Amino acid sequence: MSSTVLVSDLPSNCESSYVFTELRLQEDEVEEVYTRARGGESAWIVFKSRELAKVFESDHKGYHFGATGKKIATSFWTEAIPEHASNRYSDFVRARDHQIDSRTVEITGLPAKHTLSDMNKLLESVRDQYVEATKQNQHLNPTDYGYYEPINILQVKTPDPGVGLLQLAQPWMAVEIVRQYAGTYWKNATLNARCVPDEEMDKLLVNEPSATDVSLFVKGIKVGTSSKEVREIFKDFPIRDVNILPGGKTFCFVTVQQAHADSILAQFKNGVKWQGRTIKVDLSDKDKRKKKAAFGSAGATPFTTPAPLPPTDTTDLKLENLPYDVTNHKILTLFEGFAVYKVVIKQGYAFVGIPTGQVGRALDKLNETMIGAQYIKAKVADPRKK
Repeated sequence: MSSTVLVSDLPSNCESSYVFTELRLQEDEVEEVYTRARGGESAWIVFKSRELAKVFESDHKGYHFGATGKKIATSFWTEAIPEHASNRYSDFVRARDHQIDSRTVEITGLPAKHTLSDMNKLLESVRDQYVEATKQNQHLNPTDYGYYEPINILQVKTPDPGVGLLQLAQPWMAVEIVRQYAGTYWKNATLNARCVPDEEMDKLLVNEPSATDVSLFVKGIKVGTSSKEVREIFKDFPIRDVNILPGGKTFCFVTVQQAHADSILAQFKNGVKWQGRTIKVDLSDKDKRKKKAAFGSAGATPFTTPAPLPPTDTTDLKLENLPYDVTNHKILTLFEGFAVYKVVIKQGYAFVGIPTGQVGRALDKLNETMIGAQYIKAKVADPRKK
């Protein structure tokens, strides 16, 4: 009798780490677990003895696997492990337990659409624990019984579709996040988590635009284009920021210094081919008005001090889960670095009007922000419900 058991009919994209955890395998009983390179519906479990394999195979016939409750099949495997089954549990453990000293964690395997939103959902339990611990520790000292330091998430960003970065307050917290999420099966894929250099997050923490920055309207990109790909389109120019609005748009906003704006506009005047698409660039509506206000005509060349943006060029955000005693000053503090044209506070929520070109960046910032002991939620307001 073989000591290898084939487990089939697993949910799609299962990797060895998730199979090991979900089937509650014991390291002193198992030699190795194999799956396809990027996960699949089959796993090969090599036990340390035929007796252990026999017990497992018998006990797991018709086992309901994971959150989906899918019924799996088990059988003995007498051939060599297939070459395509190159994902090994031992490699996962080795990588998980040898992290660099860093406060930044990269999580991959997230849904490609609405990655940041899904990242925040994934981290809800960590944030809830932080809120509860903060309340409990209010009247305790670090040396008191019952005090414990919770995981504190400082920043959450998404550099590319399906990839999330989070920055923690201390390196040990980053290691705990890796151990908690590496190998987790979530939304039809196995997540991977690892510590990466803090510079990876620093590159995404964009400085606030200066008074001399210009916002360019870029159209013609395909749905799902990443900020990295947009920067590749403008690789000959120093780009300060890329703002891709949520909702699968075929346009985005690029922030550049005024000195480079005319060169970009001249190069893209008639459109530039990129990946089979024609990319065109124009001044954003707000900067067209700045130019007109400064010189009195659209044909003028480099412009100077920008004029105030009129309220017609704004988008309203709805902030939810606010404390009932939140003040106008507190809302404005949250939007430091943004132009705010309207604040309407209700019980537990508020509407804030900001420039449309800053919406994506604002949502990224606000959906990881606390007021008091509550994480606020931000979204584009439905004009029919205001």
